[in-house]
Amino acid sequence: MKHLEKVLSEFVDLLENAKKDKKISSYALIGALAIAARGRPRATEDIGFLVSAKKRFFTETFPLLAQSLKYSIVVTPGSADDPIRGLVGVYDKNQEDALIDILPVFWKWQDDIVKGAEYLKIPGTRSVPVARTEDLVVLKLKAGGPQDVLDAKELLKVAHLRGNIDRNRLFGLAKRARVDKPLLRLLSKINIVF
Repeated sequence: MKHLEKVLSEFVDLLENAKKDKKISSYALIGALAIAARGRPRATEDIGFLVSAKKRFFTETFPLLAQSLKYSIVVTPGSADDPIRGLVGVYDKNQEDALIDILPVFWKWQDDIVKGAEYLKIPGTRSVPVARTEDLVVLKLKAGGPQDVLDAKELLKVAHLRGNIDRNRLFGLAKRARVDKPLLRLLSKINIVF
């Protein structure tokens, strides 16, 4: 975990500096660390960010910044209908799996997620902009894998117990991301009403 904390800290610094230098508009922590920050701990070996920037940042600037930290990147082009197209994987020389997944913002609803992120303290680093619970649920449903759906389910349960969900944001964003029907099915399955 110590190595993961170091990597997180390095890339938060990198993204904060890129934001300060206006190379990116904004960013948000997503994935397992964000889910843990929102109250549902889950083991993870990687870090995920959603980043709002021009394409040039991902193809030219970011590779140089990652290289300066002794990391390499692989860009997965994906197709237009791929919910996680354009994923940028950050690797160090000792690992086969990506340490960090960076998802570029392609749609307005994703940009709203990044803009709505709240700074939270993550162990091992300073405060980090973390996607809101509602937004994480939508991102997970959009990704659609079995672990993603399980994560969405657990986030909804925690939010229901705590009574801290913005119903309008959740359903509005789900509709814009075209996961409103899967959201309703999931809520029905776990017997939660917001």
